[in-house]
Amino acid sequence: MTNVIVVIGAGQIGQAIARGVGVAKHILLADLRLESANAAAEVMTNAGYELCVATCDLSSRQSVYALVDAATSEPRSPG
Repeated sequence: MTNVIVVIGAGQIGQAIARGVGVAKHILLADLRLESANAAAEVMTNAGYELCVATCDLSSRQSVYALVDAATSEPRSPG
C-alpha cells in the first residue's frame, strides 16, 4: 500500500500542511466543499504532488467513515 496522508481542510493552512508532510506520499485532500478541494488539488498537482480529493463533513460519522474508506482503498486516482 502506498503511504497516504489525509488532510482535511483545503484552505491555506491545509495546503501548507499537505506540502510539508506530503513529499513522496499520496495525499488525500478532503474538504466540506468539493470545489475548494478541487481548486487546491489543481494548484498542488501543478506543483508536482500526487493527490486525490474527497468531501468530508466532520460533524457526520458516516462522512468520516467514508473518508477512511477512501484513504484505505486502492487504486487511487490522481486529483
